[in-house]
Amino acid sequence: MSTYRLGLWAIFICAVVTIGCALHGQDVQQLNANFKNQTPPALSLEIPDARWEPLFFEALEKHTKKAGIASLRSMVLPDQDLEVRFWYDHFEVIQGVIIRRSGEKWSASYLRQKSDHEVSLEQENLEAPKSGWNDAWNKLTSAGILVLPDGSAANCKSEVLDGIGYVVETNLNRKYRTYRYGNPQFSGCDEARRILAIESILAEEFSLPRQK
Repeated sequence: MSTYRLGLWAIFICAVVTIGCALHGQDVQQLNANFKNQTPPALSLEIPDARWEPLFFEALEKHTKKAGIASLRSMVLPDQDLEVRFWYDHFEVIQGVIIRRSGEKWSASYLRQKSDHEVSLEQENLEAPKSGWNDAWNKLTSAGILVLPDGSAANCKSEVLDGIGYVVETNLNRKYRTYRYGNPQFSGCDEARRILAIESILAEEFSLPRQK
């Protein structure tokens, strides 16, 4: 092959390689741009169509907002993280327990209303549960804290109007759920017994006062 042809062939090869590299670079840039523009999966919401729900959460927001606590149903938690909130609803008085797992670290706090006439909540960090985090969490999940239906869906109602209601919020695996049982001590259904068992576990594990 002549020197002239060899030169043309070398120029052709260099051109092909240059164009290929440029196109590859564009593909990588496009992939990076697409990755950056991706939004995390949205949080799915399971909220009962029940009369209590808007009334309770309107009142709850007034309490949590003053305490600087964000709404749980607006949080998209990292994978493997979770948060559970267990609320004691005494008409105008709201108290609660918040349990969080962030990575491998667990924590819990207790929120109490300063008085019947104030919506501010005092937040107190709780010690680790008496049985340890793994055993305490297993007790709560075995009692059904993550899967219980709303009391209205379970047809588990009490005819007593005054008293206490228990509201649970859960957020894990990019799913938010909430449900409520009013005066379950006066109901004979299995779900009512389970929510009372959950309240009992929390009181025992964290040395909290029993609700009446």
